[in-house]
Amino acid sequence: MQKIKILPEGLANRIAAGEVVERPASVVKELVENSIDAKSHMISVSLVEGGKTLIRILDDGEGMGREDVLIAFERHATSKLNDESDWMTIRTLGFRGEALASIAAVSKITLTTHTGEGPEGTRISLEGGHLLHVETVGTPLGTEMEVSDLFYNTPARKKFLKSTPTELGYVSEVVFQLALSHPEIHFRLFHQERERFNYPAVSSLHDRALQCFGETSSDQWMRTSRAFPLSQSPLHLITAFFSKPPLTKNNRKEQYIFVNRRPIKSASLSHAVYDAYSSFLMKGEHPFFILFIEIDPAWVDVNVHPTKREVRFQNADPICQAIKNTLRDVLYGVESAEGDPAQTSFSTPETLLYTSIPHSPREPWVGWPAAEEREKYQYKNHPQQETLLSTKSNTTAPNSLFSNRHGPIIRPLGQVYGTFLIAEVDGALTLIDQHAADERILYERLLKIGCQYEEAGRMPDTQLLLIPQQIDLPLHKVEALKKHLGDLEKFGLKIELFGETTFVVREVPVLLSRADLAALLLDMTDEWDIGREYPKNPDQVMTQIIASMACHGAIRAHQFLTHLEIERLLTDYFREKTPPTCPHGRPILMRYERSDLEKMFCRK
Repeated sequence: MQKIKILPEGLANRIAAGEVVERPASVVKELVENSIDAKSHMISVSLVEGGKTLIRILDDGEGMGREDVLIAFERHATSKLNDESDWMTIRTLGFRGEALASIAAVSKITLTTHTGEGPEGTRISLEGGHLLHVETVGTPLGTEMEVSDLFYNTPARKKFLKSTPTELGYVSEVVFQLALSHPEIHFRLFHQERERFNYPAVSSLHDRALQCFGETSSDQWMRTSRAFPLSQSPLHLITAFFSKPPLTKNNRKEQYIFVNRRPIKSASLSHAVYDAYSSFLMKGEHPFFILFIEIDPAWVDVNVHPTKREVRFQNADPICQAIKNTLRDVLYGVESAEGDPAQTSFSTPETLLYTSIPHSPREPWVGWPAAEEREKYQYKNHPQQETLLSTKSNTTAPNSLFSNRHGPIIRPLGQVYGTFLIAEVDGALTLIDQHAADERILYERLLKIGCQYEEAGRMPDTQLLLIPQQIDLPLHKVEALKKHLGDLEKFGLKIELFGETTFVVREVPVLLSRADLAALLLDMTDEWDIGREYPKNPDQVMTQIIASMACHGAIRAHQFLTHLEIERLLTDYFREKTPPTCPHGRPILMRYERSDLEKMFCRK
């Protein structure tokens, strides 16, 4: 008896629709993307019961002629590909040729459209994928698509739909993301005839981001745009909006990635952003970011997922590295002339939208006032400032004032609990975590040592141990340490294997002269334990090494300091203008302006 049978066409279409149409949001995504590809200037989305009962998409795009309307709902029908050579250079949002057929298979559809040629347009009605009727109607330029009774003929799917507010939330997120990446289009969303949002067309991604997230939220952003020579790289442009440290988000919401303006999910690209933040993130903290990537379409396979959520790159490594470097340069306040958008010409009007976002200026991390504001503070509050600053402060007297010329005016006040320093910094009461501050100083200095070694082979200042220190490690950590002995030597930490599980430390960098070497090696080998995944690239290895060295080489909590030591630490920290977090993301300082204290004590 024959077991294998050909499924009826209607059933096969409904099964295939399951790959593309999961819920109302899937329908909205496909139809709005078609409206975008039709060069619409305005797109309106209207819903009833979160789209479960009715979805209406109205646009003013190019529309379709009668011949196109009659074949648009056939499987594998598409206007996005002309021949096989277009397959790997997709520039539109839609491409699979299955969306309309899949939507029609599980719903009732009415399509009204007009190309603007002639006095009338076309209206077509379908139910379950079957044509009901076609007529000529008077209608303005563009397309109106009504999708009703979604999954009416597949009750098993319909029962898995969520509540109306939940489905509305999914649709809202889809329209929001498409609006975010297409600022030149006016987007509106209605639910039960009530307007949910309205984003008129604007001239840049920055303006659209302000529309979507609000002017107030933008105070917490940094932004940058870096172009790459078209003749040298498949990567054309990176534009990003991202959180200013220190971070306070404890979830991964509000993280958006767009490749050629297509919203996608990508673990590797997200990981590149987190790498850029590596020394700013505490455990459990997450950055906000909007990342736009323009790349040669031939380098991107957009056909790896039925709903186009994911893409595949020919080689993601250089893209991830470029993302990491672009964001990290701004996070660290590094100015770079590379890829200045103002100096780059672009071939398409769409790409020009990305060029209007300037590089972020260098950020003064600790937030001290500008020079003129410091001067006003100095002479208003300390008339004898010139005398005090004319001689270098070597005094151990408390409350002495000093300045590092290019940094803030600092008045050390003391230490509490052997852990926190108190100072007046440019007129603001400032609490500093002594370990975190010294850890950040060491981290930055060790980073410079690593760069100097990579660029010129320069070794740091080291000191030989009169009595080499022997350190025993558990057997499972020995191989991990052996693997990275060469990396440690770049920083002046010379270690040799002595027996099966014993290592001998013979030389250490001067910066780590007070470090607990046994604790340092145990900490680093914990990161490299064979039970854990090794970092994927040398850059991550070096970052881990530097962070561990800085942590173990820094002044400890509960370590009492003299006033001179406090002065030296504060001078070093503020002179470096480092970020206000330790390499593990913990905050280094808290500032309280005079107005804050007056409010606390009800003086205002």
